[in-house]
Amino acid sequence: MVAVHGKDDIKTLLQEHEHSLLKLKAKVKDVAPDYMDEIWLLRYLLSSKYDVDKAALGVQKAVEYRKTNDSWLRAAREEHTVAPDDAAIAEYIKVGRHKRTTDGNLVFIVRLGISRPSDAASAFTHEQLLKRQAFLTEQNYWICDRYSRETGKLSRVVSIIDMTGVSLSSGHTDRRFFKILGENSHNSEFLHPQLLAKMVIYNPPGIFKVMFSLAKLFVSQRTIEKVAVCTGGGGGLKKIKTAEKCPVAGSLFAQDSLPSFLGGDCTCAESGLQGCVANFSNAQRTQIPLPSNHAQRLSERKSAK
Repeated sequence: MVAVHGKDDIKTLLQEHEHSLLKLKAKVKDVAPDYMDEIWLLRYLLSSKYDVDKAALGVQKAVEYRKTNDSWLRAAREEHTVAPDDAAIAEYIKVGRHKRTTDGNLVFIVRLGISRPSDAASAFTHEQLLKRQAFLTEQNYWICDRYSRETGKLSRVVSIIDMTGVSLSSGHTDRRFFKILGENSHNSEFLHPQLLAKMVIYNPPGIFKVMFSLAKLFVSQRTIEKVAVCTGGGGGLKKIKTAEKCPVAGSLFAQDSLPSFLGGDCTCAESGLQGCVANFSNAQRTQIPLPSNHAQRLSERKSAK
């Protein structure tokens, strides 16, 4: 690890909480997985606000969950593996990782406005959609774990929700989709402590208050507390300096690394990609068309019931 300084300096945190970490390690020794060490346990201790018993309970629940779901979740420990049903679900929901913030956190973007969450909830089962969401979150967790060890600083995720184009008529308030987000959020409390640094809402629509009230019914309180809203204008933050209209974005992103659909200069063309998220065009600002086999998927789901 390289030398770093600040509140997220792993070496300093390990030294400060050495005694509590030893107690935590002793409490969970009977369930200790092969990937458990002081750095892994540190996240649990920080999230529990140094309550060793609470941290131990989180560890035990995480170990049991991963053991129960090992057949499909283990692959998420690698960066370039693919989530269950990923290609099919990606035809409806556009999400993906995109570079890092200026302070080194992983960026994960959800292009909610152009996505079709309600149609996805009709075409796939709750379990299918939840598995994909859980896999991607797990994958982000292990990427941050590796990066933390390389840099000596706790790495987290900044999630950007691009709401350009979100509306009631487009199915963006479907409770089935919010239930999936909520369940994954609550599971992540014990599976991925200290993972979410900030959730940035870009260009919220007029119905945002309704959506946020709905989200509060399902999503964990810790997640809600990390939400920051940027109003923007036009398409995302197009033609608007990010620091001017969104202090959060201005402090987290360099203009050349922010995707063009959020007002930045990045198109990821230098990487040979068609766009910054899910290899999908940055120019898309309206809801994507339904896949050609959508009706067939609906029929197959109906027959399977």
